[in-house]
Amino acid sequence: MLKKIIQRSKYIWSDVLFFVVYGVVLYFVFTWLAGYSLLYAYFGNLALIIMVLVLEEYSLKSVESKRIFKKLSEQKDWEEAYHYVKKIIDNSTSYKTGLYLFYVLLLIFAQVIDFNPALVGEDIRNFILSNNYSILLLIAIDMLIQQTSREKKRLKKISAELEKYYAERKDE
Repeated sequence: MLKKIIQRSKYIWSDVLFFVVYGVVLYFVFTWLAGYSLLYAYFGNLALIIMVLVLEEYSLKSVESKRIFKKLSEQKDWEEAYHYVKKIIDNSTSYKTGLYLFYVLLLIFAQVIDFNPALVGEDIRNFILSNNYSILLLIAIDMLIQQTSREKKRLKKISAELEKYYAERKDE
């Protein structure tokens, strides 16, 4: 049990590192673009959200691909490589989950700051209060991606059935 807790804590630290890096990047991008226009800052935030979601999709597709099996089989000690990759996959969380959690925490901090504005400096307060509803952007984009994916699979299935029907009718 203790071994599992220690093992899992290694991956929790990587998640915390993601929060910190994403938060710092978002803060500097947002404040830099807000110097020009708040609209630019919101678009910068939107771009960062999309970049993380694309990175998530790319990383999942690379793990799902057949190439990973080929690379594992090419290793000298393929069993050790398999267990290493499996352990990483089993114990890690997705970037998307981290992004959701980041924005939920940002929303909570925004509410706390709203009740007690003296807790943080003006720059951080403005940043948090300006981004507190970014989770809505994240949810909307994520739902759009999921819906598009479902429709694509559905249309692919319909197309395959149509092709099958066409092939049967052509043979008659």
